Amino acid sequence: AYCAFAERQNLVNFQKAATPFTANLDSEVTKWAYNVAITRSREVNGERYLAPMVDMFNHGADTEVEISYDGNGECYAMASYDIPAGSPLRVSYGDPTDSTPLFATYGFLDESATGTFCKLMHMLKEMEEMGCVQVFLLYSQLFVSSMELI
Repeated sequence: AYCAFAERQNLVNFQKAATPFTANLDSEVTKWAYNVAITRSREVNGERYLAPMVDMFNHGADTEVEISYDGNGECYAMASYDIPAGSPLRVSYGDPTDSTPLFATYGFLDESATGTFCKLMHMLKEMEEMGCVQVFLLYSQLFVSSMELI
C-alpha cells in the first residue's frame, strides 16, 4: 500500500508542477510524461536525475556496472570488472529481495527475488480467518503464503 500511495503522490506532485506546461494536454499524455520521467531517471540522495543512456541498462541483482555522480551531477558508468563482449550490462533498479517497489515503479518483478510482499485486497476475510495479518504477507516463488518474516 505504501508503494501505491507514494507513486500516486509522486504523480499528483508531477501534475501540479507540470500544469503550466500541460494545461492544454490530455491527462493521459501527462501520465505518460510522468512515467517516462520516473522510469528514465535515478534517485540520488532524495533528488531525481535524468541520465541519458543510463536508463538503457537492464536491471539485475548481479550487476556489471556501477553508477556514480560527481558534485556537479555528472553521471559516470563504470564497469565493475572486465566484461566479455556480448555480455549484458546491468545496474540495480532497487532492492532485489523486495520486488514490490520494482513492480510499483517499473512494472516487473525480479525473478531472482525469493519472495514478494503484497496484499490480496479481495481476500481480506479469508486472510483474517486464517489468522494472517493483512498488512504484509510474503509469497514465495511457489506462491505459498506465510506470515511476515521478522
